[in-house]
Amino acid sequence: MGQSRLALNSVTAGDYSRPLRISSFINELDSGFRLLNLKNDSLRKRYDGLKYDVKKIEEVVYDLSIRGLGKGDAPIEGKVPEK
Repeated sequence: MGQSRLALNSVTAGDYSRPLRISSFINELDSGFRLLNLKNDSLRKRYDGLKYDVKKIEEVVYDLSIRGLGKGDAPIEGKVPEK
């Protein structure tokens, strides 16, 4: 999946809103996978890779929120905006 790499590269390029959009999409995708009863098959392996991407993207979004970068008008899900 390359979403975590895209999020990192976007921040490097100065696009701070893209990781937030990626995070929202990946979290929705992760929620959908959690609804499935996955056994040991290729879909399960894809889901395991997705879990790694979710963790990495959450780290990027957290770093952006700590530094005050990103959208000031849209709070990050699960995070309390600092004032």
